[in-house]
Amino acid sequence: MITTQQNVSKVRTLTVTALFLATILLQTQVPFLGYIPLGAFIIGVAPTIIQFTVAIGTIVLGTKQGIILAGFFGLISFIRAWTNPVSIGALMFQNPLTAIGARLMIAVVIGVFARKFIIGETGTKLVSRLAIAGFLAAFTNTFFVVLSTWLGFNVMHTTFVGIPDSNLLHWLLISIVGVNGIAEMVVGIFYVPAIAAPLLAFLKHHK
Repeated sequence: MITTQQNVSKVRTLTVTALFLATILLQTQVPFLGYIPLGAFIIGVAPTIIQFTVAIGTIVLGTKQGIILAGFFGLISFIRAWTNPVSIGALMFQNPLTAIGARLMIAVVIGVFARKFIIGETGTKLVSRLAIAGFLAAFTNTFFVVLSTWLGFNVMHTTFVGIPDSNLLHWLLISIVGVNGIAEMVVGIFYVPAIAAPLLAFLKHHK
């Protein structure tokens, strides 16, 4: 039999999940709210902070809800890539393996990390591990975007206008890892603890 407390917990989870989904939607639609304006728009792959929203949601709600958030983020990336193919970055995300698959891995990796190293921690140890989670979210996103894009061109033999046919891995490492990845990893170290720590404290207090 489902108790009143279980019903309250379920409603609370659904409500918080909806808030995270709304945040992700807002971040993908409002200029600069979900992306870091560091001049990377020249090559079309501006550093994003939306993966941190997915990571925080995964930490707060668990892997299952995190996968929902990640899938939603990936689906929006995929749709936008096909409806607004105005940059090389957008062309890359026309591959669903890149747009959706790479995002789902954020929830998987952060979910495992949170269960082992974050849940139940407090104080400075919590903050430090949230910082690591921020780094991991950015690293995971970057790694799987590079990997899936490389697989798309070299194994699945897909191609898009504007993507170089030769030295693809070198180009990816320079454009995504060099410009975006490093910036995102640094931002994640500070961003995730700043948002997740007070949010976890608030939800624990109102549990």
